[in-house]
Amino acid sequence: MARIAGQPPLTDQEKRDIVTRYQAGEGMESLGVEYHRGKPALRKVFAEAGITPRPRGNLKGHEWTPERREAHRLATSTPEFAEKSRQALLQRLPRMRGPATNTPIERRVQDALMKAGIGFTTQSLLLDRYLVDIEIHQAPIVIEADGSQHTLRIQKAKDAERDAALTAAGYRIFRFTGGQINADAAECIRTVIDACSLVPDQEPIYEIRTRFAGELHPLWKGGKQEFTCEICGIVFLAQPKHRPGPHIYCGHKCSGIGRRGRVRTAEQRARISAGVKGKERKSPEPFTAEHRANISAGLKGKPKSPEHIANAAAAQKASYQSKRESALHGDMQKPAETTGSATLF
Repeated sequence: MARIAGQPPLTDQEKRDIVTRYQAGEGMESLGVEYHRGKPALRKVFAEAGITPRPRGNLKGHEWTPERREAHRLATSTPEFAEKSRQALLQRLPRMRGPATNTPIERRVQDALMKAGIGFTTQSLLLDRYLVDIEIHQAPIVIEADGSQHTLRIQKAKDAERDAALTAAGYRIFRFTGGQINADAAECIRTVIDACSLVPDQEPIYEIRTRFAGELHPLWKGGKQEFTCEICGIVFLAQPKHRPGPHIYCGHKCSGIGRRGRVRTAEQRARISAGVKGKERKSPEPFTAEHRANISAGLKGKPKSPEHIANAAAAQKASYQSKRESALHGDMQKPAETTGSATLF
């Protein structure tokens, strides 16, 4: 990350902290994000402290030794590092889009909930740190659609810690595997309904988010606002970030009129249309006999290389062999004709 305009220079204490954390195994990327400095500025700090930056990758002489691994483990196992990683993830969430959001098995669960008439919200942020797949509106219920990555030992431990925190906060957690959902998603939802005594909502609301949006978005500006088009004068709703610049137009048509600076009359449009329709397309000139003769003479006069002759002979031989095998195979597969008790081939 480049240095922000107007950012004060680093203090001596900050430089010492950067050097200490870098020597402990922390990377330049995370240090640059926290202190709002680019890599050139960090390298300058290291040069002042007499430290040579670590080269990227496992180059010769810079392997992950046991001492280095232990230092890296100690640097990344602190609560401060975990909190910093969590804050960095929350900053990236608004821009995150991929297969992990609204997966096929999640969409099957959503369809089953819609058929049951139960309102829900997807991708809800609970306890300011957990992004759940589906949150039910009627009661504090969370439904998780677990893919194959949730069978890993490390992921199971994380899921157990996450479920314990949500349960302590009053939420009921239901986890279904991809196999259960693909087999019968409606039965999975029936299990939740029977266990929690849910009933269909009179006016169910289905808020399906494809990303981290709404009031939880760090760049939330209050939603859509009213704008008045400078050309046609209609009032329309739009996001503030989608209307940059000094002019405001409701669509491409008004935008084109505004950029041209004038409105075309019906007569002008008719003349333009008539002029376009009246134009005749020029067809390409055909080859003359002299032109064709020159091309043929040029091709015939070009000598063939030995490689070209050998390739042509091999291709011809392969074609002949293929046709011969096809003919033999066709004769063998030809059905026999019978006349009385005699068989004619």
